Amino acid sequence: MKNGNKNSQWLSVIELVTSDQTLYSLLKYCPLEILRCWQLNQFSAGELVCRQGDICEEFHLIVQGEVDVFTTADDGRKYSQARYNKGDMLGELEIFEQRPYICSVEALGNVTLLTLTREEFCSWLALDNYFNQKILQLFSRQYYQLSKKAGEDTLYSLHQRICLDLLQRFQHQGSDSNKWMLFNKQQLSEQFAVAPRSINRILFELREKNIIAINGEQLQVIDPQRLLKQSEQ
Repeated sequence: MKNGNKNSQWLSVIELVTSDQTLYSLLKYCPLEILRCWQLNQFSAGELVCRQGDICEEFHLIVQGEVDVFTTADDGRKYSQARYNKGDMLGELEIFEQRPYICSVEALGNVTLLTLTREEFCSWLALDNYFNQKILQLFSRQYYQLSKKAGEDTLYSLHQRICLDLLQRFQHQGSDSNKWMLFNKQQLSEQFAVAPRSINRILFELREKNIIAINGEQLQVIDPQRLLKQSEQ
């Protein structure tokens, strides 16, 4: 959804870039003629930003909110690849040769994007060596994360992957580790590309061993040491 006229767009982009350290670190050397081309786009929860299989014609930079990046199998199963938020980019892989999007991207809440056309994006790369370096760093980071995930999916059983995921969530809580955490079984099913019943079976086993406790959509790690041992079996 396009917002406002060119003048208000221009002022809004400048305000966004100069007031946010994450955005400024990416756009501080962006040429003025490119800055004037940015368009602000807004999406609501559940809206698709990009659709798997559509030809990529635009580059997007997330300035607010979070999106789910996922692929959909022929049978309709959804496989979540990653979640992106402020400072992450969309379309940077497919845009050079106008390839179809590898994944779909869905807004998980209110999301604001800065958008360039393919021609504007290519002009930016030609004029801004600093941003070229940022793109290379991004490709390197994404390739590392995807390779790591592919290795884990291949080398570790579903039981191990769920235990490792729960451990990471537990460790992320830090000093709040005794609190209940929100836990979406459907989301985990999409993350590991398995049926929800497979997730439920493993969670039930861990609960029966008093390693975790479950209360509806909330989960608590009771015994992290035993959970760690489970992740190694």
